[in-house]
Amino acid sequence: MSRVRKKEDLFYSLLEDLCAELDRSGKAYLDIFESYPDGVERIRAMKDIETECDDKVHNLLTRLYESFITPFDREDINELALKMDDVVDGMENISRRLEIFHVGSMRPEAVELARLTDQGTTELRKMFAHLSNFKRDPVVMEQTHRIHEIEDQADDVYHDAIARLYNENDAPATHLLKWNTIFNHMEDTIDAIKLVSTIVSDVVLKNA
Repeated sequence: MSRVRKKEDLFYSLLEDLCAELDRSGKAYLDIFESYPDGVERIRAMKDIETECDDKVHNLLTRLYESFITPFDREDINELALKMDDVVDGMENISRRLEIFHVGSMRPEAVELARLTDQGTTELRKMFAHLSNFKRDPVVMEQTHRIHEIEDQADDVYHDAIARLYNENDAPATHLLKWNTIFNHMEDTIDAIKLVSTIVSDVVLKNA
C-alpha cells in the first residue's frame, strides 16, 4: 500500500471511529428516554460519552492539521468532525435538561424523537462505513436519502408534539416552557444529523 493511500485510510478510519461514538451516543440517548425517570444515572453517563467524543474530535483535527495528504478537502474533514461533535453535544445537552428541568414524566413524542435520533446515528454509521469507497459505492448517497426521510418523519413528530403541548389548557407555563425547549433542541439535534449527511453528499458530488 502506498504512503498516500495509508494517509487517506487514516482519515477514513478516524471519521468512522468518530461516527461509532455518535451511534453509541444515540443508543444511550434513546435508553434515557425509554427508561425515564428510572435510571437517571444514565444521564450522567452521557457526559462521559460526550467527553470521549471530544477527545476523538481533538485527535482527528490534530492529525488533520499535521497532515499534507487528505482523501478530500481538509475543510470538509474539519467541518464533518465539528458537526458530528455537535450531534453528540446536542444529545448530552438535552439529556441534562431532563434532570435540570425536573421533568416528572416522559412524553411519548419525546421518546419517538429520541428513537428517530438513534435511527439517524445508526444510518450515519452505515454511511461512514462505506465512505472510503464513495466514488464507486452507491451506499453513501443511498444513506443520505434515508437520513433525509428520518428528518422528515421527525419534523412531523415535532409539529404534532408542539400542537399537543399547547392544547393542554390547564398546564402551567413552566411546563410548557420546559417541554417547548426540550422539543426544540431535539429537533435541532436531528437537523444536525441531516447536516452531517448533507456534507458527506456534497463531498461525493465534488469528488465524483
